[in-house]
Amino acid sequence: MTAPSTQPATRRLQIAGTATRAAADVGVRAPLALATLLVSLLALPALAADADLAALTKGVKEIAAPGAPGNISVFGPQAFAVVAGKEGKAAASPVVAATRAGKGRVVAFGHTSYLDADVLAQFDTGKLMDNAIAWAGGAAKPALVVPKSKSLADALTKRGFTVTATPLAQLKPGHVLLLSAHSLVADDIPAITKFLAEGGGFITASTGWGWVQISGGLSLANDFLGNQLLAPLGLVFGGNMTGKTTAKGFAVEPISPLAHAGKALDAARAGTTLAKDDLAQASASLTTAAQSLPASDKSFLPKLNALRSQPGVNTAPTAKSPVKADHLAARVLVSLDGRELESLPPAQLKAHPSAASFPGPVPADAKRETATVTVNPKVPGWHSTGLYAAPGEAVTVRVPASSANAGWRIRIGAHSDRLWHLDSWKRFPDVSRSYAVKSAETQVASAFGGLLFVETPKASDGAEVKVEFAGAVRAPHYVHGKTTLAEWKELRAAPAPWGELETKKIVLSLPSSVLRNLEDPVALMKIWDETLDLVADLAAIPKDRPRAERIVCDEQISAGYMHSGYPIMTWLDMPPRLVSEAHMKKGDWGIGHELGHNHQVGDWTFEGTGEVTCNLFTMYVIDRIGGTKPANGRVGLPVVAEKFAKYTAGGKPDFAKWQADPFLALAMYVQLQHAFGWDSFKQVFGEYRALPAGERPKANERIDQWMARFSKTVNRNLGPFFQAWGLPVTDAALASIAKLPAWPKEAWPGTNGKFD
Repeated sequence: MTAPSTQPATRRLQIAGTATRAAADVGVRAPLALATLLVSLLALPALAADADLAALTKGVKEIAAPGAPGNISVFGPQAFAVVAGKEGKAAASPVVAATRAGKGRVVAFGHTSYLDADVLAQFDTGKLMDNAIAWAGGAAKPALVVPKSKSLADALTKRGFTVTATPLAQLKPGHVLLLSAHSLVADDIPAITKFLAEGGGFITASTGWGWVQISGGLSLANDFLGNQLLAPLGLVFGGNMTGKTTAKGFAVEPISPLAHAGKALDAARAGTTLAKDDLAQASASLTTAAQSLPASDKSFLPKLNALRSQPGVNTAPTAKSPVKADHLAARVLVSLDGRELESLPPAQLKAHPSAASFPGPVPADAKRETATVTVNPKVPGWHSTGLYAAPGEAVTVRVPASSANAGWRIRIGAHSDRLWHLDSWKRFPDVSRSYAVKSAETQVASAFGGLLFVETPKASDGAEVKVEFAGAVRAPHYVHGKTTLAEWKELRAAPAPWGELETKKIVLSLPSSVLRNLEDPVALMKIWDETLDLVADLAAIPKDRPRAERIVCDEQISAGYMHSGYPIMTWLDMPPRLVSEAHMKKGDWGIGHELGHNHQVGDWTFEGTGEVTCNLFTMYVIDRIGGTKPANGRVGLPVVAEKFAKYTAGGKPDFAKWQADPFLALAMYVQLQHAFGWDSFKQVFGEYRALPAGERPKANERIDQWMARFSKTVNRNLGPFFQAWGLPVTDAALASIAKLPAWPKEAWPGTNGKFD
């Protein structure tokens, strides 16, 4: 832990012009004086905005956070943040924003589910929606138009509003339109723009990051109709997720003026001296704007682009020279570079300066070759090719005409994590790129280079397809059951900086420097396949997978030490362990944990156990890999007994504490496993997988069903056991298992002095 500095935590916020000595003195001398300066600098039409904000948030203390809400960039003179979540450690990220638009008014929400009837019933979300409707319509109960959601229309009718079936082209002042930005079509834009100019009200929502995932490679800034509509009004949807500010949602509380990108830029251009957290806030606001504004924007984007004339700014982040949250100009310029690189055609791309650090250089004398790979369309996802695109060099990809416009894509780079939301960038925040295959020949390139993949969106019954790559570099690539050891001895020396170890169950994307020292991938990948088979065994799914799991090692990842997904992501300290047969024979807790996340099921993972039930897979792999052996260490019975004794001391178990401590919660599952074995878990998991859709438990039924199903599987009444751990099981659930044989406390593992 670093000792606190004795110096004031302020820095000159200067990205254009020269700061005055007076401003610097104020920033160092007194927080109160700094606050006064900020107020004077940042006051736009403050009184009007304050009155609007007060009207919108009246009676609202906390709103829901459905799914993972996205962020909103607020930059126009009439726009303002209403509710904010977290971005990084110190910055606020608007999740609800509003703006006046001519005579009209707009309220935008950062997740489409805010327009779902059930979300309105959570916390004060419904009250905020009531306020938004009244503010947007200029009356307590304006007439509503809800063209795309009968359930929302019905819910609003129950809340006392009148919903009409007015077509968009016939909207008039006094109407309020509620429409997801994801439902917009091109013809809606002029109709809604005209409606707003005349005094209409518009409430919309978008999950920006979610739209990107399903857009087929389109740009949120330039192609998303919601942003094309809203950008002229001073706000746009961003592509990052927004962190909660309460346990389950967002608190309605004062938001830093610097969460408004326009005010942040005004302060920066005035040379204001800011505290470190305020500087981080200004950085987050301007970075989001730089990433999210359409290229056609003529009001704010040119002001950001003017920063390119500033000398000496680090726009090539590396591990040794990261770009941090308080490097304001650098953050903005890197963001602008990112959007430019995303839009440039392959022929115009050049190697980015940071590519030499990560993902790494390709030797100039490395052979650029033409190679053909076979793609099995029955397997969805990424198809490895064993080829690499050098930074800034175009690769030509040829497919049969029948595969063009089939939804295929060519991906450059396994490092798909985007880091824009992080406080420090140790590499460029987005180093992968994906191109749609729309014709028989496609040219692709990346400023950073990367492994080449063919992406097939879903399984298809078609025959295998030959895909030709011209201008690529060979990468180390081992395919289990196909590549011989003799071939591997040659392939591991391939010049690309990254390569892969592949089976039908798992693919590891690793630095070539590690792969070149790997003598026997055959034995290693047998252990990996055994690991994946064990995971499938516990999950009650077939061992033959529809697609392989993927693990990618990276200089920096988007969250945590590892995170689950496709691919699972981890840092660069892991490769030596991932290629160690001895290490993998012991089972790796972190890898098992993330594989567990990829296989846990919501039906038996109730609230508070997201970081718990995934560890059942870790435990099972460690128990069984290379032969059965007992669990020990942090999940051993002596540890479990100690946790149980401390937790239940006094006879008043605290379920909230249980939910907040993953290893305390895991102790309960360890007891069940020791008492009834792994087969009981497999049987219960299999039952859940076989459930018809109508019988799947709702969120408030999951604890009851887990207790009842497990009790019936092991033929014991586990009610008292669950109650001892403080789980809020219902009387009805307890009654459903009351006739089963009792399971007395002295039989509970770890509570009777026996630890075998």
